[in-house]
Amino acid sequence: NIFIVKADAGCQGRGIYLTQDLEKISSMDSLVAQQYIRKPLLIDDFKFDLRLYVLVTSVKPLRIYMFNDGLVRLCTEEYVRPTSEN
Repeated sequence: NIFIVKADAGCQGRGIYLTQDLEKISSMDSLVAQQYIRKPLLIDDFKFDLRLYVLVTSVKPLRIYMFNDGLVRLCTEEYVRPTSEN
């Protein structure tokens, strides 16, 4: 597994790195780690992400409210599968 590690807010792509060992990530830093997806879903050859907003008010019993609106973000350049050159 490969993980993408980045700051949890406001860095706009700076400071992103890859790791295979989550133990190497400092627990003192405020970071987000995501598992790298080797074959991402694409829309017309563009990567995208969906942001859905939910509020969890209770776990037992489980009570979740989902906001009616969400966000779709599309990349501006076509996805290029990773190779040793890129």
